[in-house]
Amino acid sequence: MTLLVAILNLALGCAYCGYGVMTALEMKRDWRSFGFTHFGAAWLFMAFTCGPHHLFHGIHCLVEGRQGQPLDLLAVLVGLPVGVIWLLLRVEAFAGGRGDRFIAGTPRWLWATPALAITYLVTLSVAVVRVGDTGFRLSGVVMANAFLLVIYMAIGWFLLRTQLRNRAPMMGWSVSGLSLTAVFPTCALMHVVWGTYSATGVYAFDIHGFIIDWLSIPAALYFLWVVRGLYRDTIRDWNRTAGSFASA
Repeated sequence: MTLLVAILNLALGCAYCGYGVMTALEMKRDWRSFGFTHFGAAWLFMAFTCGPHHLFHGIHCLVEGRQGQPLDLLAVLVGLPVGVIWLLLRVEAFAGGRGDRFIAGTPRWLWATPALAITYLVTLSVAVVRVGDTGFRLSGVVMANAFLLVIYMAIGWFLLRTQLRNRAPMMGWSVSGLSLTAVFPTCALMHVVWGTYSATGVYAFDIHGFIIDWLSIPAALYFLWVVRGLYRDTIRDWNRTAGSFASA
């Protein structure tokens, strides 16, 4: 269990940091032609806060004796597939490829997705309550993760609304957009699990997680401001297509 939690978190951390490096290189490459991009900058900050969060958690589990927990493993396993799809498409785009795929219409598996998401949410919520039946202890780490839960869900909401708005004119769905939309709610629930184990004392306080999670809040707020502005068309950003927001 602990080894799996460590390996998966290390993999996620490397993936986020790798995407941050790609974003930085894209911004540098295209700066002279297009100028500054809020979407790219927001992703840069997100990548280099989310990445270290997972990296340090994996390191604590792998070499410092932190015991990985079942809900932690479940949350990462659920969120991993959409994160991998998003990353692979971005790597493809970075290399000059398509960077997206199109789903015509709405297949049955996609119709079933909301029911599956609700089932997962209810199941995880019940499990979290059971983990905390001995009581929760409020701390700075718990507060930071509570803020991230709200912000990430808000980001996911605006991305979802973008998917729904674009579905009719596109007569289908963007795989990149769908995976990006799913990334944020699943990440939000990872933070719920992390906060729960911190609040119950299962995961001991560590200064790395404390600093990273509080730095994640302004990064997430900036990203929320960007996706909200793009959805409402109050921000013009050349990287909205490159970031798969408009196509989402």
